Amino acid sequence: KKITIMKKTKLVVALMLIFAYATSTAGELGLNMETMNMYAPTAKGKSKSSGGKAFEGKGSKTLSIGLGMSSYLGAFGKGGFYRYGGRGYYYGAFWYSGTLPIQLEFGVHDYVGVGLVTGFGGRAYAGGGGVLYVPFGVVANFHFMQLIGDKKGVAIADKLDVYAGLNVGTGLAVSFPTGTGSVGGMLFAGPQIGLKYFFNEKIGVYTEFGYGKSLIEGGVSIKL
Repeated sequence: KKITIMKKTKLVVALMLIFAYATSTAGELGLNMETMNMYAPTAKGKSKSSGGKAFEGKGSKTLSIGLGMSSYLGAFGKGGFYRYGGRGYYYGAFWYSGTLPIQLEFGVHDYVGVGLVTGFGGRAYAGGGGVLYVPFGVVANFHFMQLIGDKKGVAIADKLDVYAGLNVGTGLAVSFPTGTGSVGGMLFAGPQIGLKYFFNEKIGVYTEFGYGKSLIEGGVSIKL
């Protein structure tokens, strides 16, 4: 009987040791798996725009201020509509305008932004006088570099924003020809393509090319 009790005791102790070892091993395995999950790379195509991206998507706001040239369709006033760059020059005005553009863009989707554009522009007439423009318009941009960055895991998309879109608007055209002056309106519309590069999470530079509000322009972009 003593031998039987001793055997049973040894068996119980052995089972307890095995159970303790198994519990410890399982705990270590669980910790290791948790650590691996923490450092595992995100699967391509699953990420979305978020803080730290060049274009932060829905809810983001970006202010851009620059210098450049615009190409307006024409102007209108008491004498009707005058088209630039063809028959019916508006007081002989050259159809390109130097501009100081101000643009505020709002993210409405992970890859789409819409915004407002205004600023100041003007041009001197060849025969004397000049014209002052104050544009008011809207823009819409598709930020395809952010889409590529999210789908393909391109790290440069955290700094570089490449986009394309359309602009349309109107505004004031205040002319100052020799002897008289007049106040009318102007129209603009066209496409644009641009890029922004952010040095940090708030401040960057931008450039745009197109027709309408931005024949060519560049300046500073600030995330608000």
